[in-house]
Amino acid sequence: MATTKNIQSIERAFAILDLFQQLGKNELSVKEIAEGLHLNKSTAFGLINTLASLGCLEQDRSNQKYMLGLKLLSLASTVQTQNVIILSVHPYLEQLNHMYDETVHCAIRNGDGVVYVDKVDAGSIHISTQIGSQNDMHCTGVGKCILAYLPPSTQDRILSKHMRSMTYNTITNALQLREELDRVRRQGYATDNEEISVGLSCVAVPVFSGPETVACAISVSGMTVRIRTAVEHGLVENLKRTAAAISHEVFDYDYDPRLD
Repeated sequence: MATTKNIQSIERAFAILDLFQQLGKNELSVKEIAEGLHLNKSTAFGLINTLASLGCLEQDRSNQKYMLGLKLLSLASTVQTQNVIILSVHPYLEQLNHMYDETVHCAIRNGDGVVYVDKVDAGSIHISTQIGSQNDMHCTGVGKCILAYLPPSTQDRILSKHMRSMTYNTITNALQLREELDRVRRQGYATDNEEISVGLSCVAVPVFSGPETVACAISVSGMTVRIRTAVEHGLVENLKRTAAAISHEVFDYDYDPRLD
C-alpha cells in the first residue's frame, strides 16, 4: 500500500495551534513557541506570521504575545452547525425521499457558493452531486434560496462576478437573476429549471434560523417531467412544511411557510 509523506510545515503549524492547549495558556511568545516545539526562532516566527495572516493567530500588541485567532472559532462554529444540521435534518430528507422517490439535498453557504452537507439518493436516477461538493449559487435551487436572503452588499458583490453558463437555461445576467431572487422571496421557494443539466430540475426552499436568516436550504431533484408532476401534486407545499419543521426543531424558530 502506497504511503504519502506529510508536509512538515503544515505539521508544525498545527503543532503551534495545539501547543496552546497542551500548555494551558491563552497567550504565548515567539520564544515560548519555539522552545515548546524545539524550533529555531526564525522558523517559528515564519510559521506564526503565516498563521496570523490567515486569522488563526492574533497578536496582543501590549506584550507582543500571540493568542488563538477568531478564524478558529469561526471554523469550529461551522463544523458544529454542519453536524447539527446533518443529524437533525437527515430524517426529514429521508421522508421527502420516500414520498417522491427523488434525490433530496441539504446545502449551506460556503463563501460565494454552496456546499452539499447531506444527500439522500433516489432509486430511479443517479444525480452526480456528492456530500462535500460545492456548486454555484446562481444556477442551483438551494443556492438561489440562500442568495435571495443575503445582505444587499453581499448580493451585489456576488452578482458582479462572472456567472458561468451550464446550459441554455442558466441565468447569467445579473438583472435577470435579481428578478429571479425577488421571485424566490415572494414565492418562498426556488427552482433549477434545467440550469445545471438538461433534463434535470429541482425545487428548493430556505430553512430559516431567524428572521430573514437562512441557515440552509433543502431541495428535491430529478427528471424534469417527474419534478413538474410532483409540483402539481404538492411538492412545494410539502417542502415548505418540512423546512418550517426543521426551523422549529433545529433552530427553535417558528415562521409561517406561506402555503399557497
